[in-house]
Amino acid sequence: MEKGSRNQALDTVRALAIVMVLVIHSAGAGLTGYAPGAPDWWGALAWGAAARPAVPLFFMCSGALMLCRDISPKRLLTHNLPRIVCAMLVWAFAYRLAGLAAGGGLTPAGVWDAVKRTLLLQHEFHFYYLHILLLVYAFLPVARVFVRSASRRELEYLLAVWFVTGILFPLLRYFRPFSLVYQVDSWYKMNMAYSSVGYALLGYYLRQYGGTVRRGWYGAALAGGFAVTFGGCAALSLRDGALNEIFLEGMSPGPALMAFGLFGLILYGKELPGRLARPVGRLARASFCIYLVHILFQKVFLRLGLSAGASPCVLAIPAMAALLAVCGWLVWEVLHRIPIVKTYLV
Repeated sequence: MEKGSRNQALDTVRALAIVMVLVIHSAGAGLTGYAPGAPDWWGALAWGAAARPAVPLFFMCSGALMLCRDISPKRLLTHNLPRIVCAMLVWAFAYRLAGLAAGGGLTPAGVWDAVKRTLLLQHEFHFYYLHILLLVYAFLPVARVFVRSASRRELEYLLAVWFVTGILFPLLRYFRPFSLVYQVDSWYKMNMAYSSVGYALLGYYLRQYGGTVRRGWYGAALAGGFAVTFGGCAALSLRDGALNEIFLEGMSPGPALMAFGLFGLILYGKELPGRLARPVGRLARASFCIYLVHILFQKVFLRLGLSAGASPCVLAIPAMAALLAVCGWLVWEVLHRIPIVKTYLV
């Protein structure tokens, strides 16, 4: 994908998505560090809720890019998947080594334990995205067969089934009367990884047919999704006296609506001016590397006493996100110039 002509709109989506990831992981310090209702908690919630479409947008970009062309199972198994696996294992091992170094030093026993845990997929928490991405990529050849032969209405039907079973129902099961049908819940609840395939299909759908949707609908979805995410989290957290995250999950209606709205607005909006297109495109190319390394920098900054949970959170969170973006970008600027590293690690 890097060698061909690039799609500016999808680059913009990827750049925005990685910034949102950094905001989410920065906002966590404020959401857990302050009691619900505190001024800094509200600031952290505003940033955290606004950034929740991050991971759905990444999956939608994958679908928009890769479902529009034929990808053979052979190429997938020999080219795409090995690159993800290699990057995942190497960086997961690096996180293990960094933890050992911070905890008192590297020992043969500790390194061997790190190797075993890495191979057993006991990885840093944010690597869940890579675990899911492997499944999404594995489904791409079959999904491509479907979208190539499906009509628009058939694709819309599949997306509706996905939204109800994979996005809406997992949230409704926490509330009556849906919480009473516990057997149906256990049978119908769609796993988060399989729900991510739906986001890939949604990205493809919007690239193919999204131009026929009025821009006002995208704006309404974005605003409504934020209201659901922010309002739902606020209401339940104030009720419980502690952070309740069910409305913040990426596989829930609020973030799904925001992802739909943002993707459509960017894909069918005005092109970026020339002075912005180049840095945005470069940030998009660096996004995978930034995703991989930013938690390393966040841990270093915490040891130095720098936290996005500092008051006022409404300013500390974007400042920390910007700092993490710059650090990750600089790492990419170095590593992507090394041929093998560029291919398999960033």
